[in-house]
Amino acid sequence: MSGAAFRTAGIRAAAVVFAVSWLIFPGFGVIDLSVTWDPGWLVALEAGWGLMFTVLVAAAFVRVAVRPRRSAPAVVQLLCVAATLAVSAAASLEWALVLVALAVAAEALVVAFAPGREPLAAGGVRVDRPLAVLAGLGALPWLAYANAMYAANRERLLPEDITIGINHYAVQGAVGLALVVLSGTAACRVRGRRFVGIGVGLVAAYLGLVCLAWPGTPGGFGPVWSVLSMAWGIAFGALAAVRGAGPGATQDAGSSEAYPARGLRTPLS
Repeated sequence: MSGAAFRTAGIRAAAVVFAVSWLIFPGFGVIDLSVTWDPGWLVALEAGWGLMFTVLVAAAFVRVAVRPRRSAPAVVQLLCVAATLAVSAAASLEWALVLVALAVAAEALVVAFAPGREPLAAGGVRVDRPLAVLAGLGALPWLAYANAMYAANRERLLPEDITIGINHYAVQGAVGLALVVLSGTAACRVRGRRFVGIGVGLVAAYLGLVCLAWPGTPGGFGPVWSVLSMAWGIAFGALAAVRGAGPGATQDAGSSEAYPARGLRTPLS
């Protein structure tokens, strides 16, 4: 096995380990999602945590494991999520969340440099107007939601929901902020528009569905906003899936011809 092939295999393995850790432990992503239909739990807060670490974090590492040389969209998403978690830690005074932000960022950088990988700026910037309009429509409501969750965390609003020493309200606020950042990213970046946009849509639609099914749950929306969250998420995800098929978004940007690796004779993607 050549040195480049060995490095690529190591990055794949690391991405798998990172994905599993966010799904199971210490991330608890899929575990928290599994209880979102159990009225014995704080289902909206469980959904927010589960969606953050399953759809926005673990899924990105899975993409890296599958296509390490075309990892730019996943790495960009992970770095955006890490930034929103760090901002949320400060806004909610939940300082333990800084450690989670640093972990996501560090792991993203570990898997970001496969031999012959595409640059993070692959595809360039081109604003998609329909997606930008949808992102703009959702920005203020999601920012208002994030601010309300940060305030709840600062005030230690009861009932509390704690995982690995972190109050879920802080992460719930990070979900709202991440939807603003990632929807804007999907609207502006060509590469990864489909991947990032579909993730945004899934998070918004599922969170709205849980809140609609369990009205009055802590951290949740009212019925009207639940329906609007679902509608916005479905519209954004569907539009991103269609608009993400344009030039530069799906071409083989990670081919060895476009981004040659020194000493790499056999492409590994």
